[in-house]
Amino acid sequence: MNRRQFSQGLGAALIGAPVAGRALADVGSAFVQGSLSALRFRFADGETDTVQAVEVTDGARAVGLRWSQQLPTYFEDRVDLSNTGLGGVFRTPFARRWADARPVGGVEKIGDRLVLRVGALSGFSGRRIVVGAGEYSWDLPGPSIGMAPGGGTGRPVGAARMGSDDRLLIQLRATTMF
Repeated sequence: MNRRQFSQGLGAALIGAPVAGRALADVGSAFVQGSLSALRFRFADGETDTVQAVEVTDGARAVGLRWSQQLPTYFEDRVDLSNTGLGGVFRTPFARRWADARPVGGVEKIGDRLVLRVGALSGFSGRRIVVGAGEYSWDLPGPSIGMAPGGGTGRPVGAARMGSDDRLLIQLRATTMF
């Protein structure tokens, strides 16, 4: 038996054939965990747009990130092995991280930015940020840094929580567009 057959057999045994078959049917066999893609979404109002910045602001100051490259993408409809002996080996699914996190506020979309308005900015600088939508998530490229507040008001598109691993998690109400 070669390594690929063994891995497929082990995967089917761990997660069950119906789940494995559905997961592969949803994303196709070409999807590779960590492959690069843009944060492109179709929002509830029908708008399709690419997100290229996240801003956390208290109105006077802001921290966040702006990027222009594609980012590692992770398929999140998978088995949660975080409570097993294999938990340190595999990435914890976004839904599990979200469930364990504490709410910090709603997220607006303004232009190509996702904006989280907070009462106090302390504790948000230097945080890693993960964006999730539907069955996918993206790790943003580096910790949040100081930036000029963008201003403006937008429409609500999601929510934010602080994860138990001190990452800022943003969950969007949107469909991923590849």
